[in-house]
Amino acid sequence: MLHGRERECALIARLLDGARERRSAVLVVRGEAGIGKSALLGYAAARADGMRVLRGGGVESESELPYAAAHQLLRPVADRLAAIPAGQAAALRAAFGLGEPVEGDRFLVSVAVLSLLSEAAEERPLLCLVDDAHWLDGGSADALAFVARRLEAEGVVLLFAARDEEPGPPSRTGTGPPTARALHPPAGPPLAGTGVPRPLAGLPELRLGGLDAGAAQALLAERTSVSLAPEVAALLVTSTAGNPLGLLELPGSLSAEQLAGTRPLPERLPVGEVVEQVFLARVRRLGAPAQTLLLIAAAEDSGDVGLVLRAARTLALAPDALDEAEHAGLVRVDGGALTFRHPLVRSAVYRGATFLQRQAVEQALAAVLADEDADRRAWHLAAAATGPDETVAGELEASAERATRRGGHASAASALHRAADLTGHPEPRARRLTLAAETAWLAGQPDRARTLLDEAATRTAEPRLRARGEHVRGAIEGLCGRPDLAYAMLVAGAELVSPPNPAAATPASGAGGPADRAMGHDPSTGVAPGREPGEAPGPDPGEVAGVPSGREAAQAARMLIEAGRLAFTAADLPRLAEAGRRLAGLPPVEEAVTAGGKLMIGLAALLEGDAERAATLLREGRALAKDSADPQSLTMAAGAAMFVGEDMTALDLFTTAAVRARTAGAVSALPLVLAPLGALQMWTGRFAAARATATEGLRLALDTRQDNIAAHHRAVLAWIAAVQGRAEECRTEADAALSRAIGQRLGPPAGIASWALALLDLGEGRTGEAFDRLTALADAAPGEGHPIVKIFAAADLVEVAVRADRPDRAATALDLLRRWAGPARSAWADALVSRCRGLVENADDHFTEALSSHAQAGRPFDTARTALLFGEALRRRRRRAESRRHLRAAREIFERLDAAPWAALARVELQATGETARKRDPSTSADLTPQESQIARMVSEGGTNREIAAYLFLSPRTVDYHLHKVFVKLGLSSRAELVRLALERPGLLDGEH
Repeated sequence: MLHGRERECALIARLLDGARERRSAVLVVRGEAGIGKSALLGYAAARADGMRVLRGGGVESESELPYAAAHQLLRPVADRLAAIPAGQAAALRAAFGLGEPVEGDRFLVSVAVLSLLSEAAEERPLLCLVDDAHWLDGGSADALAFVARRLEAEGVVLLFAARDEEPGPPSRTGTGPPTARALHPPAGPPLAGTGVPRPLAGLPELRLGGLDAGAAQALLAERTSVSLAPEVAALLVTSTAGNPLGLLELPGSLSAEQLAGTRPLPERLPVGEVVEQVFLARVRRLGAPAQTLLLIAAAEDSGDVGLVLRAARTLALAPDALDEAEHAGLVRVDGGALTFRHPLVRSAVYRGATFLQRQAVEQALAAVLADEDADRRAWHLAAAATGPDETVAGELEASAERATRRGGHASAASALHRAADLTGHPEPRARRLTLAAETAWLAGQPDRARTLLDEAATRTAEPRLRARGEHVRGAIEGLCGRPDLAYAMLVAGAELVSPPNPAAATPASGAGGPADRAMGHDPSTGVAPGREPGEAPGPDPGEVAGVPSGREAAQAARMLIEAGRLAFTAADLPRLAEAGRRLAGLPPVEEAVTAGGKLMIGLAALLEGDAERAATLLREGRALAKDSADPQSLTMAAGAAMFVGEDMTALDLFTTAAVRARTAGAVSALPLVLAPLGALQMWTGRFAAARATATEGLRLALDTRQDNIAAHHRAVLAWIAAVQGRAEECRTEADAALSRAIGQRLGPPAGIASWALALLDLGEGRTGEAFDRLTALADAAPGEGHPIVKIFAAADLVEVAVRADRPDRAATALDLLRRWAGPARSAWADALVSRCRGLVENADDHFTEALSSHAQAGRPFDTARTALLFGEALRRRRRRAESRRHLRAAREIFERLDAAPWAALARVELQATGETARKRDPSTSADLTPQESQIARMVSEGGTNREIAAYLFLSPRTVDYHLHKVFVKLGLSSRAELVRLALERPGLLDGEH
């Protein structure tokens, strides 16, 4: 047991015991330098009986090398790669530089790390120790954080140790710039006041403080060979604030008289500085050759003794200099590995050197790495540079290209940024800054990307490069910021690479294209529209004077399509029309772009209220895009189908888009695909499926920092919670969605969340409140609601307006619904129009027509609502026998959908007819969590655990864990029984039981 760490050790022991029972756990151990984080990880390793221990960690010199820490951690289990899905294995090999580059989402590597750890844990539980997490490279930090948030039942314990404060730049007693490492910290900016990389934010934490007086004195007594005067021991404890490393190292720097208490101790300093200065004093006692050799090792702290000695020879240092450093206890050499006694030794050595001393060793290291490791060589040369150097800048850019091919976008961004710093001429510097911004965005670092774009914009007037920057800026703003600003950025960027827009152009002839995934929807695939990483934005060979090439026109089209999508989201008809006019002025491009143009112009017609023309254009666009291999094109086609009432076509296309995104491992693309899929599943009564979709989409949106898309998923969850009577959940999710949506002018999530709160009121009998909310939704300004949501919610407004005796509002809402439903030619839309006419005109034949249309429509919740209203109307006219038939049907559907408030309303109406309403026989499928219902549905469709795990970005053991819970809740004992149950009761696992 460690002195003073009984509580912490007990916690670690519990985590290890849980892993032996296949319960995974994650913990980030935080604290200042020397506080005992590594000792606690060592304690865990010593107590990991029966477990396999994997070790890795951040290394400052490797913090710009993609996936360096992940490779170090996973190297011992690399033999298991053949057991994980082939696409994942290929991505991981490429990330580690062991295979050919693989195109795909950066999160595919993260999924592969999860799969590999899960596979390795099949043999025995795993303990993964990641020390010095504050120095993790960006790719490793992202991957390990992704894994940490998905570990459940694998039997894996993942422990991180991270310093509270990230080390600052080294002190400079000479001239020249600080090192590249200081300029560009790893893994994105750390959390404020900590050294914890941002990807690890929100994980369970254990904060280590100093030892109390008793534990500190016990440690001193155990580890100090000389006798300390009691007052000296007390002063050491006070001056170090109980920091264990300070307690152990300070006595060695004091004289015998000071230890005996006959001479005063040094004044108290912050502990990190104390310990570092103690180590630096020990270094200064060595000869000059040993000090220089230590500086070489500090500059290249990969631990490769051979590399250090080769660099030493270029500086005419004898090998015995290493012996002196080792005998002083400052480094250890074991085989070919050199390690510092403590990371603060390395820090003290490097900070204590002058710039010219550091420059000399960086150049020596670069010289011996010339033919061995081009990426390390580039960074050493950059650290030694004192001003613009195109040769070094070129090597860094080449390093960035290699990192990008491996999926290491964060590392590529750092290399390109440093390359820009070393570029003397403004235009090439601006190009590299723009490339750095693109890769930072792909790495999930939007703030860093914005800063780089701001700097690039001050250094170039070249139209194509500025357009490229505006495309990135608009993409970031659209997903993470204000869509109205994003629209302006995208249109401005498109104008830079577009010909003058002919005044006679009409939107109907426009051409366009699906928004580029990298720049519009997916911050983790692709780098720039039509460009490869590092490619100069020079003229297209086919360009003629003053006319954009096909590549430039396609880029402009993508930006305009994306701008149009944002304008539609905000229900901003003038801007949508403007994007359409600009799109119409572009030269023709590929057919997929034409499909995008038709879809966008169709949406403009929908906002204008021309439902007939909108339906025609949307159907034409859907037909052109439905066979696309691109998930975003399929999503656009599915949206078009949804907006014209083609539920089944839309569901099929949305599902296909999601499958293709999953197959490609495009984790970042999924939230945008899942958002409309969840909404449509919700509106078609597939409540369990919708809840699972929105729950997964929300988690992925938060993982990938797509806050605007997260608001949409929260709104869907609020709507489902309202219908199923989970009032607190509804209000919580709706408030969160509205907080984001109103501020950013996100019409659809704002409208759905407001509608959800109205449904909650209506289901609980608060008709007046529901009328007020739905009226406000109908009157909402663009961005506070949305025309599509207003149309879909119109039937509810008709109902509450009739109850509130507001025929004017009922007539207006019915007219809106009828004008859209006619061109849509959808059975469910016709059913709602007939229902509303039955309410307004109090006419049975309209209710009968509605139920007839519902029978073909496949929207059970709407069917039950109509049956409830018809039954209520019949009861009021004392036609009780007829009324009961419809009320029973309504109650049964509501109960199958777990729509508890609505089932209660149906039972009250039945009781009013004189029938004693039976108590509901609850279905245990209602107890399934969203993830359990998702897994159960996939098992019922024949999916294996491994297939489901790959599809949902989970581990097979976690899938098995949830499947066991499904069996228990449903009273089943095998997969065969689950398949049989799903066949006997179709829709059960979608919430239609």
